[in-house]
Amino acid sequence: MTSISNKNEIRSHTALRGMAALIVVLVHFRSFFHPSIDPDEITSFLAKGYLWVDFFFILSGFVLSYVYGIEHPERRTVRDVIHYLIARFSRIYPLHLVSLATVFLFFFMVSLISWSRSDTFCCLFDGSLRSAESLLANLLLIHAWGMFDWVTWNLPSWSLSAEFFCYLIFAALLTMDGSTRKIALTGLLCIMLFYYGFYLGISGDVDEDFRLSVIRAASAFSIGIVLFLSRQIISALSERCLTFIQITASIALLLALHFGLADVISISLMALIVLVTWEDRGSLCNWLATRYLHTIGLFSYSIYMWHYLIKFIAQQDWEDYTGLPLQSSILGSLIFVACMVSLVIPISIWSYRSLEMPARKWVSFRLTCLFETKYALTRPC
Repeated sequence: MTSISNKNEIRSHTALRGMAALIVVLVHFRSFFHPSIDPDEITSFLAKGYLWVDFFFILSGFVLSYVYGIEHPERRTVRDVIHYLIARFSRIYPLHLVSLATVFLFFFMVSLISWSRSDTFCCLFDGSLRSAESLLANLLLIHAWGMFDWVTWNLPSWSLSAEFFCYLIFAALLTMDGSTRKIALTGLLCIMLFYYGFYLGISGDVDEDFRLSVIRAASAFSIGIVLFLSRQIISALSERCLTFIQITASIALLLALHFGLADVISISLMALIVLVTWEDRGSLCNWLATRYLHTIGLFSYSIYMWHYLIKFIAQQDWEDYTGLPLQSSILGSLIFVACMVSLVIPISIWSYRSLEMPARKWVSFRLTCLFETKYALTRPC
């Protein structure tokens, strides 16, 4: 199987992932703003911010297809697929586990403090966002597979669960030969068309029903695969033409989000942007490939995984120590949001360097060694 080390990084996609992560941070932090400057009264851009998670899924489908050569018709061996699953598991699970443990310990400490003050052990399990059942599901990374009505524990991790589901779909595609894979992809496209057609018909939002999270993720993920298989149509375009499409699609996406148009329209424009930036050509790509934007993209997973816990802790501490609500003043709320965004970046940098990458490499190495050892022992002489 093609190794990621043999593929050139799509720097524009890395940067786009970082920008999407920062927008998600602003989406969740907007609740801190003073009511008089509620951005949702001015624009739907942040209210529609949940669509950037769909953007993640589209990118994931495209990049995995690129890395593992989904266009090649040959069936992958079981050994190749196991290596793929190890790589994907090592990519998302270690930081998910660490962040989940941190959330658990935080609420456990809150419960101990409550117990010492009022002899009431509260807050660890609340029956909705946090329960023993949802904790087990989070540990198994299946908490977005239709068993709960809403997000649980470290709230952003639902998308990891949905993406893990997509990883398994992709693994199944790798085990198929060319003709069978085409049939399977056709089936995925039919599901995608039905899913988006349904929400377009009812004028609904794709995040309305949490129990459909895996269908939502698989639909966007399938778009990414189809985009990759259609990528050659971009190669024939000149750089000037490509730049025009990139800028036009970006402006159209901003307007669609601003005016709160149907989700399917915004998702389609996001898909177009993924397609026209994959070759790292054009003015938009030149801007995205700059050092700082690319670096933010590298930290995007840590940004995404830690920002909600940072928000929750900061809100609790601010109100406990100052006795003032966060929205007590316009200037205060703006300063607080700016401080929170500024705090997320260094924490994410530390997490990327000290937790995410070391844990990813260690888990990948240990699982690969374990598998190769067992494979060598069971392999016939």
